[in-house]
Amino acid sequence: MFIALNDKKEYIRATDANKTQRFICPGCREKVVLKNGDIKQKHFAHFKQSACATFSENETPQHLAGKLQLAIYLQQYGDVKIEAVIPEISQRPDLLMQRGKRQIAVEYQCSPISKQRLEERNNGYLSQNIKVIWILGDNYLAKKMTQGTILKFLANNELVFYTLSTEKFIHRSSFTKCDFESVRYIESTNSNLFETGKTIGKPKIDVEKQVYKLQNLILQSRVDEKLVNYLYKNNRVLLHAPIWIHKGCQFGLMIPNWQWRLLVILLLERIGTGHVVHQDILICKLSPYVIGEARFKKQQLLIMLEELEQSHFILQREQYILVQKLPAWYESVQQKLYKVRE
Repeated sequence: MFIALNDKKEYIRATDANKTQRFICPGCREKVVLKNGDIKQKHFAHFKQSACATFSENETPQHLAGKLQLAIYLQQYGDVKIEAVIPEISQRPDLLMQRGKRQIAVEYQCSPISKQRLEERNNGYLSQNIKVIWILGDNYLAKKMTQGTILKFLANNELVFYTLSTEKFIHRSSFTKCDFESVRYIESTNSNLFETGKTIGKPKIDVEKQVYKLQNLILQSRVDEKLVNYLYKNNRVLLHAPIWIHKGCQFGLMIPNWQWRLLVILLLERIGTGHVVHQDILICKLSPYVIGEARFKKQQLLIMLEELEQSHFILQREQYILVQKLPAWYESVQQKLYKVRE
């Protein structure tokens, strides 16, 4: 192994150590010896009788190196243990940090992990009042992540990556998803794990382009037939829907923004102008279309309600919503595009 604890209980790399010091294993706390052979690079080794399993043979070099680098970085904030066992939940985080009275588990994730397994680990830490921080490795940074994968690891509206080559943290935040486009986000690189991500306003949307893209979907019969038939029975045409449906860029939806926003309009129409509804009714109707855990879903729904109020479609008073006015439908696509170009 390439890292150990010195006499001062500080993490030290083998390349920076010398044989005049004494060292112990960060995991089992047994004595280790510094070796510097002609063939193998400088490293620490257990004595032959040791049964330490802290550094697994199945562990990838990337994961091991990242875990050790993070241990060295985090020791400035408190006592850090590598793969310390939490017996109450039979879990062993990559790093367990004692910061004042608070314990923090740090997981350096390089390989794929299922949503179910991740939730099991998170729930285990939660049961012991241990905060958990998931840091993603280079493999995740290099690939194009789906909304579902992003939401698995999203915490405080940001993702954190750690790169081995630069020993820097990459923070991604302010995720948005316009229809027919990739996920957008703000990215910053620094040496601080605990720096919060930046926030930005709503991105500019080319509404005319959105209308034409939706028109192509309809021509290709790639729009929900039930929705098209429902509109037809109510003497409505999808492309004549209010311009407002094309202005969405909300992240974390199971359906396109235009479809979600159309459902919102149809719900408001059903309630009717001048009528009042409890906030929970709208949230209950719309939440199945949002991915993620309950807190994220509610956050996204409250953003939607705020936008409706800013557009003067609704008025919110405590937990109740008054429908003030409804957005206009158009007689033709040409009339709609003329309005867009004004």
